Amino acid sequence: MRSATRPFPKRLAMQWILALNALVLALVLAGCAANAPASVDAAKEDATQTSAQAIDNPEAGATKASFASWSKDSASLQKLVEYVEAATTEGGKGYVPPEDRIAVFDLDGTLMCETYPWCFEYMVFADYALNNPNYKAPDDVAAVAREILDSAWGEKPKDMSTRQARAAAIAYKGLTPAELEAYVEGFKGSAAEGFSGMTRGQAWYRPMLEVVSYLQDNGFDVYVVTATERNIVRAIVAGTLDVDPSHVIGTEYGYTATGQGEEADDKYTFQQGDEVVFDGSYEGENAKTCKVDAIVREIGKQPVLAFGNSSGDVSMLTYTLSGNAYPSAGFMVLADDTDREYGDAEEAAEDRASWEKLGFTIFSMRDDFATIYGDGVAKAPVK
Repeated sequence: MRSATRPFPKRLAMQWILALNALVLALVLAGCAANAPASVDAAKEDATQTSAQAIDNPEAGATKASFASWSKDSASLQKLVEYVEAATTEGGKGYVPPEDRIAVFDLDGTLMCETYPWCFEYMVFADYALNNPNYKAPDDVAAVAREILDSAWGEKPKDMSTRQARAAAIAYKGLTPAELEAYVEGFKGSAAEGFSGMTRGQAWYRPMLEVVSYLQDNGFDVYVVTATERNIVRAIVAGTLDVDPSHVIGTEYGYTATGQGEEADDKYTFQQGDEVVFDGSYEGENAKTCKVDAIVREIGKQPVLAFGNSSGDVSMLTYTLSGNAYPSAGFMVLADDTDREYGDAEEAAEDRASWEKLGFTIFSMRDDFATIYGDGVAKAPVK
């Protein structure tokens, strides 16, 4: 029988000490986790889910989601949810392996506001050309910028997409991509004309942001494929979308090295101290079938989901649905809300009929979006 005064064996004493230390560490970590601040994304999600209707099938592989900004019982949203549930249920008929879950989104009019009074790209160019004290626009560049502003809330000038892009390429000549992105970042803080209660950088369709997050939570690789210049888009999405710059595909302006002069790229060797800057050239708009070409070239896989809002996106959606090795779907955001946004009912009816014939599912801004920009934002037409 062990004596009451006999020393405790050293081996057992060490085990007790280690066990006690482990217990203390576990308690400390648990307390830290309980008090740790939520991430920005989590905080946003919590804030938007207070009035949400959960759309969930616990037997499927899809991550549970609540869509706070969507109308209850949206049949179009339910189609997307059913697709994702099937795509993430391993062994199911509609299963898509994680490495092939590619989703492509247009930007203007699909994810964010296209009317203040024109798309972001037009407005930031006009501001740079006419209001930047560090830049003196040539007459032809300034003329395009003034035409954009003079046509506000009216008909889009003929061939403006091409003329704006060419003028902008000249305006940004000599800037590094980082310098352009910095200018865009500042412009995001300007008021979104035609609305009260939000800036241009806040002018995102909340329902569509929820769709992006939902897809990413379920293993989809999201790309933004747009007609807007690529570096501008990288700056626009920064701080809002969790999309890597490499996943932004847009219209291209040409580049050169600062020491290159007139020498061709395939003849010039990049030097220490060189910087990459815009060279003033424009390589064509990334719209219609150009989007398909860009997806093939830069992603190398056929998407299984595509989202757009205009004729410039039809090719991308059609490509996604055509001969796909996996189940696929295309969704179009329909600008049919004339109360909260600047929709056109007659044009929207024509678009709906045309897109439904092509097999696309319609996201009606009027019927499917419970809110567009969130509380405190209202349409406020400029006189």
